[in-house]
Amino acid sequence: MTLTELKHLYADQDLVEALIEPSINSGYIVEFRHRHGGLVPLTDISGSEQCYGDVDSATQQAFEVGFQQVRIADEY
Repeated sequence: MTLTELKHLYADQDLVEALIEPSINSGYIVEFRHRHGGLVPLTDISGSEQCYGDVDSATQQAFEVGFQQVRIADEY
């Protein structure tokens, strides 16, 4: 989902957690846990998962959605 779509879900209290995980390629992805279960990734408008070069850049995106706390997943 795009940043705008995720902001709407957050405003509706449908997102309960922000998570930063290492990408399969390199860098980090941002995902959000939905209140009904499952993870929703941050994507661009074409639906491709967004990848960030460092944890700080990825974390900033979670803050943009509205979260004030982000969980960083271990690489292992």
